[in-house]
Amino acid sequence: MPSFADAAERPTSVHDSVAALQKASTTPPKQRAVKVSGVVDAICRHAFDKGLDQDALRAVVQIAARKTELDQTSVTTLLKNLYPSQRVPADVVVTVVGGLGQGKGKPSPSTQNGLVKWLAMVREIIEDPTVLSRMYRVLFGMLDMISIRTSLCHLLSLITRRKHVQPFRIQQLLELSRGLGNEPALQGLLRVYRDYYPDIILGSTATSRHSFPPRPDPEWQTRIRAVQETNTAANESILEQHNGFRVLRKGPKRSKISAIPDVHTFHANETSVTLEEIDNVEDFVEKLDRLEPPGQLISFLTDPLLQKYVALKPAAIATSRINLWLSTCLEEEFNSARTGQPTSAFLSEILEGLNRQTQYSKTLLPLVSTFLKEYLLFWDGLSDVDAIFGLLCYLPLQPFEDAHGTYLGHAEKVVVARNPRAYEKIVQFYTGLLRQWMNQASPYWSPGQGQRHPALTSGDQRHLNDLVTHVANMSMSLVLSVPPGSGSSLISSILSFYELASSSKLKSVPIMLPPMHLTYLLVQDTSTTTLSRICGVIGNYKIAFDKHPKPIKSYYPLEMTNEFNWCLRDIYQLIWVSRAFNVTENKSVGLYCDPLLRDALNTYLSSIDREYAIGVTFVLSNNPWLASLSAAAWRVLEEDEIQNQGLDRDYVNWHKGPVSQLSLAALGKNRGVAVEWDRYKVHVLMYLAARGFGGIKDLMFATSIDLKKVLNKS
Repeated sequence: MPSFADAAERPTSVHDSVAALQKASTTPPKQRAVKVSGVVDAICRHAFDKGLDQDALRAVVQIAARKTELDQTSVTTLLKNLYPSQRVPADVVVTVVGGLGQGKGKPSPSTQNGLVKWLAMVREIIEDPTVLSRMYRVLFGMLDMISIRTSLCHLLSLITRRKHVQPFRIQQLLELSRGLGNEPALQGLLRVYRDYYPDIILGSTATSRHSFPPRPDPEWQTRIRAVQETNTAANESILEQHNGFRVLRKGPKRSKISAIPDVHTFHANETSVTLEEIDNVEDFVEKLDRLEPPGQLISFLTDPLLQKYVALKPAAIATSRINLWLSTCLEEEFNSARTGQPTSAFLSEILEGLNRQTQYSKTLLPLVSTFLKEYLLFWDGLSDVDAIFGLLCYLPLQPFEDAHGTYLGHAEKVVVARNPRAYEKIVQFYTGLLRQWMNQASPYWSPGQGQRHPALTSGDQRHLNDLVTHVANMSMSLVLSVPPGSGSSLISSILSFYELASSSKLKSVPIMLPPMHLTYLLVQDTSTTTLSRICGVIGNYKIAFDKHPKPIKSYYPLEMTNEFNWCLRDIYQLIWVSRAFNVTENKSVGLYCDPLLRDALNTYLSSIDREYAIGVTFVLSNNPWLASLSAAAWRVLEEDEIQNQGLDRDYVNWHKGPVSQLSLAALGKNRGVAVEWDRYKVHVLMYLAARGFGGIKDLMFATSIDLKKVLNKS
């Protein structure tokens, strides 16, 4: 018998393979022209790599959900590789449920069991989340089937809600339990029922690790995550998406070693409404006032739904319960750290939970700030760095000296002592802290105010300025300490800090400039990205000054505005007008290049070639970090102009480069394209911006208003 790979009618797509499988499923093995194993391999290979679209998935499920001529090995292989590339349609779920049970046309018990397990694994990515709920009575009616009872109990445990817990079902479960003994999966389902009606279902339900639905197979979960991310272009896997309006279940394996319990309402009755039965936002809003709090409110550290409940329905007793749990637990951990003993394995989980809760509420619990104040004195600087820095980001706005003396100084010192390269993480932390303080600060000016106050010396703005000054001093030291070309990630963190500080449109945030020395160091860094980003930062500050209430001198000292103007002129002359390192009294400092050094460099360059000069060394065409991009931009412009001006490509005089004002003038007179110097430079700016280097364009357009006119002409 020929193999599938050698068949003359070899399918060219997954749909061809599915069609071949459909034909093979109705053809007895001895009458087939090709081996079915080849068809199955082709489908599974495609499903593993790219997933099955809805049509292919629907067709394969229809084959698996009925009795066919396919062998059991082929069907089992198909079920194990049934990776959907999109959300699972509701009709596919109905087809699967329709294939369960006893009957002449039903698939084998092994296949049925595989179908139920597949439903449990894909239930979070079903298009219509209610379809399984509507099929509940059909699924429950199949509990007498031994072959699928375990998987069916696991599936029912996942989809059971209060409306499904009816007296006749309780009675049937109790009868099955008495007849079968302590069957783990059945006892797990009975425990779910008991959570809803503890007063009706009396006695204990014996549970074990087999009582709860197992976690998806790690290999299967990893593969479906990759398939879904590829096809949906999502940042997170659909399997892990959670709408925040359903109780989060972590599974039995994690809950056994977790300090933070799952959400369970232990004292519910027939009239109460519990968080466990909430499925969507409408349900939550409608029943908010009638919800019963769970047995352990500390679960709000990890459960998004309980977080919303605690935030929207505050109560003194709830706060007291949470604080009592936290104070007891954190005090034990602090005592261990203070006496030199190792903290428990649960501290990391608690701190991560507190970090998530704080990110949600945007408020640091007073109990947590008190704990951090003492714990940081004994912290090792290695464990839970991200969680601790995440919590410290939400310190309330206060004098920076107080915050640094109480919290931040200790954290900086111990982290750097353990890891000298941790400054990048520290700068990232200060970026997060600055973001929170900016949101908390009160405005220092309003459109209708009469009396004006200096921005950097009043109220909350002084605290913000002290924070930025601290990071500026740290950044200067770090940039000078890092060998050229080796601190890209650190420099990126510093730039991110100033991008945040410079781009705020809040009236509460004053203009806080980086030191000129730091700016000039970054302008001369050996990275095109760094040059673009620091230019973007300076451009943001220029726009901020332009939009600020006038007169500026009423808010900012003259020395500050003068230095900023010098900085603008220096960068403008460096990149745009061929006057690099020019020093003009009270106008520019030439990037602090000594005039004698500039003259020496200029003399040296002139001795090499009379057209060389220090002033043109850093313009767009010659700049070491922009020259190749500028050349590519010119080629694009030259090609367009040859076509627009109707020139003959075979006889045109092509520019040899690098482009300069004189070379463009000569080119237009000597069988070349005619392009104005300013138009070329604007074209280069737009070309750079289209490739992720928009900071240079932003600065030049903010500095020179004439460039927009040039852009409109082109």
